[in-house]
Amino acid sequence: MQDEALCRISSEEIRILSHEIRWKIMNLLATEDSIYAKQIAETLGLTEQKIHYHLSLLRNAGLIHQTGVRSIKRGRAKIFKPVANQFFVSLTPDVSSEHNTMYQHIIKEKFTNNGKFRGSIVVGSAEPHGRYDAVSRDGYLAGELCWYLGAHLSTHKPSYLPYFVTTDISYQKQPNKMKTNLILIGGHITNILTAQYNKTLQKKFNIYFVENQIKFGEEIYSLSNHGIIALMRNPNRSNYWILILAGVRSLGTQAAIHAIVTDSLDVIEQETEFASVIIGEINSQERIKSVKKITSVSYSRG
Repeated sequence: MQDEALCRISSEEIRILSHEIRWKIMNLLATEDSIYAKQIAETLGLTEQKIHYHLSLLRNAGLIHQTGVRSIKRGRAKIFKPVANQFFVSLTPDVSSEHNTMYQHIIKEKFTNNGKFRGSIVVGSAEPHGRYDAVSRDGYLAGELCWYLGAHLSTHKPSYLPYFVTTDISYQKQPNKMKTNLILIGGHITNILTAQYNKTLQKKFNIYFVENQIKFGEEIYSLSNHGIIALMRNPNRSNYWILILAGVRSLGTQAAIHAIVTDSLDVIEQETEFASVIIGEINSQERIKSVKKITSVSYSRG
């Protein structure tokens, strides 16, 4: 069994993992090579018997697995490693067979092939770049989206999906960059590709970014928590698709991602191509807690 990059865990596994001693053990196993029970006990100032007890709980819960055996003075010691580099939990039920989801309405038909993700997830670079010499802080949102997709892409290994994530600068350097589906995270200031397809948004839906605003006809939306969710055909290759999840500022992009990962279907249209202007309600921690649709436009196309 090989270590995976991401692993989804249950509420019972969270209970096992959340114990202070087991949390420290997991950190040691993740960061130290070939560390065994006696060394862990010495590092944490505990008895070896207690360490074996906690290792047993972690192993039975499927959170660690044996990767080898090390010869020591009095025999041989088992070496364990976490089964994943990162763990995540979804607070929503298992949706693998659920039809009323964003995955079913947007992702499945257009962005997958035989259950495998087909495309690139592009987020703005954290380096100064683009027309505004801007810096993106939306990289973590790609992780949230990957966790959501990973819950549905049952044929994927959890470690596989993140390799589809790239920055806009890196993507610009790739050959055949237009020959794929694209999910663009971030507004036109921080994501070069969002800026590139902004003209398509304007032409197709009359919804587009201008400076720190979203325009829809004569209406202007300029709050930091205003955002866009837009699904359209790739103008460069009509058999591919573009999904834009972007905001006036980072909070607006958060709102767009939140709508996807919480399956907020009321903010989108059911037609083939659409664009929705949304607003995110913010909690005391400056995070989006819910999303509402302000306006939208859509049409069907064969």
